[in-house]
Formats: sequence, structure tokens, C-alpha cells
Amino acid sequence: MTSALRKIHRNSWFVLAVLLPLAWIAAIRAIPGEFFQQPVRAAQADPLPLTLASRQSGDFVVSLRTDSSGLRNQIEIIITQPLTNPNTTVTVDGKSEIILGTRGILRFEPDSAAARNRPLTLRFEDKIQGRLLRTVIFE
Repeated sequence: MTSALRKIHRNSWFVLAVLLPLAWIAAIRAIPGEFFQQPVRAAQADPLPLTLASRQSGDFVVSLRTDSSGLRNQIEIIITQPLTNPNTTVTVDGKSEIILGTRGILRFEPDSAAARNRPLTLRFEDKIQGRLLRTVIFE
């Protein structure tokens, strides 16, 4: 490398040493403020106080909950281990479908007609591969 190339190389590194941190700060400032304020996942409903029944099925703990008056029902699914099929959907009595995540707690209220039917059948399915993973029945 000649002395002229060494000077250009050294000066280009000095310029990069100043420009890269400035570009990094400009990129952070360009992120809109509402981006950080939106939650990744919708807030879960509070659990209803009474547990009518609970079943352990593989990686899931499924509970049927109700309020003190017995008018509202809630299905609570606790995913205890990361799922091997993250595209798992839950079908309640063949009507409503809910897509599960990979881990955490999911609470939802089934259709009023489905919640009063006994036995209440939950089918965990992999829609992409077309497989039934498990069935949980509340009698």
C-alpha cells in the first residue's frame, strides 16, 4: 500500500468513526413513538373466580371457569411447554376456532350455546398438516 492509499484509508476510518454512531442515533430517533406503546399481544381477560373442571392433556392444562352467578363461562388454556406445532387451533364444539400461541395463558368465552352444551368438546388441531392433536371433553 502506498502512502497516498494509507492516508485515504486512515481518513475513511475517521469519517466512518463519526458517521456510524450518528447514523445509529438517527435510526433510533426515526422509530415512531407509538411503535413502542402497542402491546405485542392483546390483553387477556381476567380469570373468572370459580373453576368447574380442569384437565391435564399433554402440554396443556385446560380449565372450565364460571362466575358466581353461573351466567358466564370461560375456557382457560395454560400452555406449560413450548408447542411442537405452533399453528395449533382450538375448536369448541365444532363452531369457534382460536389459534394458540407457543406459550402462555389463553382465556376466552365460548359461544353461549356451546358453553351450555354438555359434554363440552375441545379439539386441538394442526390445520396445516390436517392432524387432530388431542381432544379434551368436559362432561
